[in-house]
Amino acid sequence: MKSVLIFGDSLTWGSRPDGGGRHAFEDRWPNVLQAGLGPSVEVIADGLRGRTTAMDQHASPANMNGAALLPSALYAHAPLDLVVIALGANDVYWGYPLQRALRGLEHLAEIVTHHPLRVEGAATPKRLFVLPQLLVPCDDPHVTPELIATSYKFIELAQKRLGDLGVPVFLTEEVAQSSPLDGIHLDAGNTRALGEALIPVAAALLDE
Repeated sequence: MKSVLIFGDSLTWGSRPDGGGRHAFEDRWPNVLQAGLGPSVEVIADGLRGRTTAMDQHASPANMNGAALLPSALYAHAPLDLVVIALGANDVYWGYPLQRALRGLEHLAEIVTHHPLRVEGAATPKRLFVLPQLLVPCDDPHVTPELIATSYKFIELAQKRLGDLGVPVFLTEEVAQSSPLDGIHLDAGNTRALGEALIPVAAALLDE
């Protein structure tokens, strides 16, 4: 059996844009991906609401620094064949400098490649970065036109930066859009669409 770790934020966890908690199990995109890949692949969803690429949120009830937590996740779930990083939305939402967010993505890619493997003889897992969809106008006063423009810039720069590193990138925006209810999260139909679109992408990487 092959194993896939999805390391993400509230979009991976399945936050509903109406503030009603979590999407149904069958609507969360990691579970849609699991269903599509079939029983020969284990998909492990590690989604933490508020998680950033590599930024500390000291007032938060949990450690939100993805770079600090990823090594433990890699060690806990080893051996892994594919690691899917789905982060960046919170870096944009909370206004961190884009260059810090981009460096955070790079650091996550480095951790996957260079972290010591728990299982002797196991291969280094492949990497896939799922970049978040764009922010959209909504009633939340925090989601300003300037913040929406920043989300566009982040996706543009992140795609180039990861591409320069030879890391495969999937653009959520091509298959799913944020809900106008809160400007950032996916409704049930869009989160399912993301999972369905990732099935052939993940399958191809696992078959390499």
